[in-house]
Amino acid sequence: MPRTTEPAGERRSETVGEFTSSPTPETGFGVDTELPGWLPALLQLSSPALPTGAFSYSQGLETACERGLVHDEASALAWIDSHWRTAFQPRELPTLEAAWHAAQSGDVARLVAIDERFVASRDSAESRAETLQVGAALIRWLQILHPHTAESALAHETRSRLSAPVVYALCARTQGLPARAAVFGYGFAWLENQVQAAVKLVPLGQSAGQRLQMALRPRLTDPLPQRPWSFAPIAAIMAMRHERQYTRIFRS
Repeated sequence: MPRTTEPAGERRSETVGEFTSSPTPETGFGVDTELPGWLPALLQLSSPALPTGAFSYSQGLETACERGLVHDEASALAWIDSHWRTAFQPRELPTLEAAWHAAQSGDVARLVAIDERFVASRDSAESRAETLQVGAALIRWLQILHPHTAESALAHETRSRLSAPVVYALCARTQGLPARAAVFGYGFAWLENQVQAAVKLVPLGQSAGQRLQMALRPRLTDPLPQRPWSFAPIAAIMAMRHERQYTRIFRS
């Protein structure tokens, strides 16, 4: 039987839960199992071993602990949950999804516009530095491991420093991740990083950290807003005060 050529960027697939499974020879997972073929790539991109330095940022949590706003397991849960609902999830995740679709269509101008709007939404010098520094680390990862892909070329064509969610979208696409999976992985990595920061800063025990992660996991299924937004004034003030905090472990 003659082989057919599929359009670029498209693969035959099957649906597994909410996501689409594409068989890949590299992983061995695919349509003959219950696991999607891109699962190893998702785990890699959401792993704390990804060399981005994201673990060194607390996004104002360190100042919240220093000021007594976060002082035990319950207050840590309330802080992270509030930050997710009012800042991270409605602002960063829609940005990532929009960037994924811009990369899919190869629209450099749209990708740059999405990035500029996101960077402009950062409300402290440290938060702007954080997203650009993590973005730069992701670009290095992309261009070293996937130098000849369309996504690597897109990052080069922008000729600018890109924010973390925008470059994460490029990394996700070059590894074959669907948009929803990329959003899920980025959200999980953020929650895990915040929990680990709380464990160090409050401080909390490892079991408390695991309880926090279990309590926050359902947030990963929150629907994305139609338009990106954020309103977290207390978190923003804590992030600004962190810039002048005398004793600091984290970079934000």
